[in-house]
Amino acid sequence: MTNLTTFRIDKQFKSLIRPLSKREYSNLEQTIISNGCHEQITVWGNIVIDGIYQYEICANHNIPFDFQELHFDCREAVIAWICAHQLKRDDLTEEMRRFLIGLQYETEKLIIRRKSSDLSSPYYPEDGLQPDDKAHPSRHITAQRIAKENNISYGTVQKFALYTRALEKVSATAPDLVIKILSGKYKISHKNIIEISKMPISEINRLIQQLEQNDGQQVIFKKARNVIQNNPYISKQSANKKTVKDMPTFDPDAPITELTLTIPSWLGSINRTIKNTNFKSVSKSAKNKLSTIILKLDSSLKDMLALLKEKTN
Repeated sequence: MTNLTTFRIDKQFKSLIRPLSKREYSNLEQTIISNGCHEQITVWGNIVIDGIYQYEICANHNIPFDFQELHFDCREAVIAWICAHQLKRDDLTEEMRRFLIGLQYETEKLIIRRKSSDLSSPYYPEDGLQPDDKAHPSRHITAQRIAKENNISYGTVQKFALYTRALEKVSATAPDLVIKILSGKYKISHKNIIEISKMPISEINRLIQQLEQNDGQQVIFKKARNVIQNNPYISKQSANKKTVKDMPTFDPDAPITELTLTIPSWLGSINRTIKNTNFKSVSKSAKNKLSTIILKLDSSLKDMLALLKEKTN
């Protein structure tokens, strides 16, 4: 164990870690104060890359901790590692999971380009994907590996790369909006994210004001879509030029992929409820309602498993 508190926290690296709610942070703080820090902090040089919240608490309260140092050739390699490490969690929002998959792919592509000195095309094209990533064996292999690691298709990895590029573009002018999108507070579709990324800052600010007229409530897809499509800038663009240029290539795996990314959030909610609920104090009515829903879910899951087995045999 060490009392060293000379490590530092990188703002960008921290933004890739699932943020803790005030309650989660408080619970973690009380646990570490009472029992010590039993999770090893991971660092790159003097920068914390995993266990950031644990390190903050230990540094603030002068609590000893263990750490391991990992070695990477460049900052981009660290970002790719953080993305892959975070994607192992089962409590990410669907938006955060998409963003991390896309960012890991884009970052690893940049590393490949640097190593091969392939500077013939821009890292972030104005629209769409690289002319043909399949023509570049290393990029193709990278996309296939990331797809396999996350149980999605090659095309979905590229689709999420578009999503990531759009969010990073929006983040340059409206970082708070991106935080709310990744946290799941604002439910905005892939297509609408692309549209927002093309807006001038004045229109993005107008959009934010309209979205925030919800008294802190979650903004669902329908509400966000209506606000965005009724925006004068978007309406004008649609009237002048109708195009499917920014729409992702048709992906037959898309419905299954959506479900694959959604179910981990259900599992996280179920596990948190099991852990944090005093079932003896829950009313019979509440238990019956949840039991009914779970039985319906169980029936649907059995139907889905039967279909998956049928189609793969």
